[in-house]
Amino acid sequence: MKRTLLDITNTLSRNLQRVVLKPYNLDDSNYFIFVAENWRFAESLREIPTRNSENRLTININTQYISSKDYITEISDSGLLIKFKKSNFAYNLDSDDYIEVIGDLENYA
Repeated sequence: MKRTLLDITNTLSRNLQRVVLKPYNLDDSNYFIFVAENWRFAESLREIPTRNSENRLTININTQYISSKDYITEISDSGLLIKFKKSNFAYNLDSDDYIEVIGDLENYA
């Protein structure tokens, strides 16, 4: 069977995933820490990474876009950690906030 350019492109590209974050550690002195349990950055098909981690995500808190300057990403055993810098927020984040991440992610559970 012949493969078309569209077939090849579809296998190389990733679909963006939507994940709702859960509170992980809200008592840290510098960060509000949330987790995307069992999610990680999708493995790149290329040897050379083209974007840093923060540029691979779009984060919305209660439908408001959050700049990549306001958070740090980390990989942990439980999943992808998003650490929101407390100094950049005029309000406290808690378990009632709806935090959605859209990005180049994959579920590994």
